[in-house]
Amino acid sequence: MSLFTHKKSLLLIGGIIIIGGIAFTVNAQSKPTKTAVAQRLNLYEATALTTLDVSKSTDGVSNAQLSQVNEGLYRLDKNSQPVNALAKKTTITNGGKTYLIDLHKNGHWSNGQAVTAHDFVYAWKRTVNPKTKSEFTYRFTNIKNANAIIAGKKAPSTLGVQAIGKYQLKITLSKPAAYFKKSLASTIFYPLNQTAVKKYGNKYGTSAKTTVFNGPFVLTGWTGTNDHWTLKKNPRYRDKKVVKLNQINYQVLKSGTTAYNLYQANKLDMVTLTGEQNIQNQHNQDLKTLSAGRVGFIQYNQKDKVAANQALRTAISLAINRQQLAIKVLENGSIAAKSFGVHDMLKQPKTGTDFIDDATVKNTATTNLPLAKKDYQTALKQLKQSHLELTITCGDDDTSHQVAEFLQGQLTSHLAGLKVTIKAMPFTAMLGKVSHGEFQLNLTSWGMDFADPSQALTILTSKSNSNMGHYQSKPYDQAMAAAEGTDAMTPTTRYQDLVKAAKTAMTDQAVTPLYEGRSHVLVKSRVKGVVYNKFSGDMNFRTAYVK
Repeated sequence: MSLFTHKKSLLLIGGIIIIGGIAFTVNAQSKPTKTAVAQRLNLYEATALTTLDVSKSTDGVSNAQLSQVNEGLYRLDKNSQPVNALAKKTTITNGGKTYLIDLHKNGHWSNGQAVTAHDFVYAWKRTVNPKTKSEFTYRFTNIKNANAIIAGKKAPSTLGVQAIGKYQLKITLSKPAAYFKKSLASTIFYPLNQTAVKKYGNKYGTSAKTTVFNGPFVLTGWTGTNDHWTLKKNPRYRDKKVVKLNQINYQVLKSGTTAYNLYQANKLDMVTLTGEQNIQNQHNQDLKTLSAGRVGFIQYNQKDKVAANQALRTAISLAINRQQLAIKVLENGSIAAKSFGVHDMLKQPKTGTDFIDDATVKNTATTNLPLAKKDYQTALKQLKQSHLELTITCGDDDTSHQVAEFLQGQLTSHLAGLKVTIKAMPFTAMLGKVSHGEFQLNLTSWGMDFADPSQALTILTSKSNSNMGHYQSKPYDQAMAAAEGTDAMTPTTRYQDLVKAAKTAMTDQAVTPLYEGRSHVLVKSRVKGVVYNKFSGDMNFRTAYVK
């Protein structure tokens, strides 16, 4: 974020005193009158901005910026529910497989052109085209012909999306999906201005000057390589009356300590806490705890004889104190996992109960040392061993290593005769090893694209490429198939399918959930109107203002 440091000055010019950018009128007959507060924020990112091309964005920073400067069909509210953005009216027919979406007619790009249904058709066909090399084409899998196009078996022109006139979009799905509107709120489904993309070619999205925008803000000052940029209120935005901020200055700060010091000096309006900072600010009234939409867990290589033993996996899960892990090790607001997923993914349609609460199975993700020791002895007998050796593969970053060491201590101290070795390596190397089945236990996490239990549960289906532990369960697959098939458009029944799948996975100890990822953020009390997504913690500044 471009962070501008304003030196306080005291000037007296024609009866106006200016102190640090705030003006007061001075005369003998009146008291000083404070003018409007500058609608400006100073923020930061921990890593660099890499692209402004919605088809090619893969990192959190780029997606966060795109969500401020562009607008799609829907946006997510604070409860992770889709609400209309460019979409004005949505009609769903054909058993949930056909979406007819009427668009607002007052949308404009920053180059002056209208935002039309064609912009969505062009963007989506460009994204699924193998030549674009998008890494998020799997998000289009529900749209007719998408999988065949991605595999190079059909032309991009056959994708199930078309413009009906200038302001109506028709989407045809291969199968109904209850969460489809949530998915459409993601940046990967944003429109693209064909004129701009053709004009800039391969340079589109590689700098502020080679990108156009249709959202609340326009991005300026980013050359593609520098570590600061600015968001400015977009005068062409269709709903500009709701936008209060005039400017958001961004700068990349890789040091959490530096960011924290700048926040303390009132040169940043927000800061994500790290390490000891979490403890120091646990009672700070400006503290907010934001979900990350991510679950940390242990996956097991079930082609390994030892790791395939269910009694052993259950013993491991019951020997871990997740509360201690969250509070003493992670220290960032993360909470103990109760099932394979996170809170605020989905609510029971009739009662409003959180999915995680309904999907919890007793004695599967809680500390129970007597039962853990009993299951461990059962495992030893079944494996015909007097002791066991396990290896945990993990990333070499500080957090992963600290969590692995905590698990090592918990397991070796609670399960007699168990030896645990940690094998830490760079993330890409770890991913390579795990994908080739060269692991026994793997400490990892899974971030979900949007709020729905299927986003986590799908990776445990037998045919999933992400099922690197090779978990196999016919009842599990059947429950997931029903949720995504025959019951897809029946909310209550689908919910029960997903609960059944989650409980099956927990009973089988397909994976061992450890924590729900969260972060602690300090936000200056003067900052109002930011929409914080309960599921992902994403921030939207469209309606934000400074008081």
